[in-house]
Amino acid sequence: MTQAADAASSRVARSGSRGARALGAIEATRPILDAARSWNDPRRKAERKRRRVRRRARIFGAASGSTGVATMTVAATSAPDWLIVGGTGTTVLLGIPAVAAVAAYRRLRTTPLPPSAPARRALPPVGSAARAPVERLAASERSLHELLGILTRSGVVAAEDVDDTARIAAAASASLTAVAHDIVAMERAAVGSTGAAVHLSTSITSTAARLADGVQQYDGLVAAAALLTTPGASGSLSALDSRRDALQFASDRLEGWAYGLERLQRP
Repeated sequence: MTQAADAASSRVARSGSRGARALGAIEATRPILDAARSWNDPRRKAERKRRRVRRRARIFGAASGSTGVATMTVAATSAPDWLIVGGTGTTVLLGIPAVAAVAAYRRLRTTPLPPSAPARRALPPVGSAARAPVERLAASERSLHELLGILTRSGVVAAEDVDDTARIAAAASASLTAVAHDIVAMERAAVGSTGAAVHLSTSITSTAARLADGVQQYDGLVAAAALLTTPGASGSLSALDSRRDALQFASDRLEGWAYGLERLQRP
């Protein structure tokens, strides 16, 4: 009987060890996965393309200008015609891609950048009071990202307003994530101490309620963004302005809520 119990205990220990190693491997590869996700983000790609085109315009522009100055200097010294013709041709050949790159850069500058994709979110443990709200927040983040992309491409909302909405949503998500972390930390503390659990029960419940309320505020912003994509959103000017105002109101409300939560979380 004792040997069987020892064997079962050994199997459980080995299983727990394998689980810990697997979890450690996942955590170790998370920075690599996050870096790859950031590299493939549509906004990061668009920013890199802008930088490449701007760099190309500078390189060819500088080369064309230098060659032109050198050609004029050589012409002033009564150099052979073939040297002047060759220098002029080289200047023109370098100037063509320079002009094309400048035109492409101007076009890219007038094209709004797509919104950044939401960061990969680690969910609280199963059974945590923060689990369901964070799952709902992650789904809302994905929905808002898709909606802001539609608004950017359609031009219904100014690019500056889309960027401002995305910034407010990201700040609110960060505040909500901090609240979720606090809930998980309090739950771990309650498990580790029976005496602490008595006092932490109320704190966990009230904090979870604030988290759920914040996610509800975030959903309100998503709903306001969705309203601008419905048929007829680009119809009458008064209706369109009303829907834009609704998006602005939802953004301001979420920003105010996030600021209040941040002040509340401070010691």
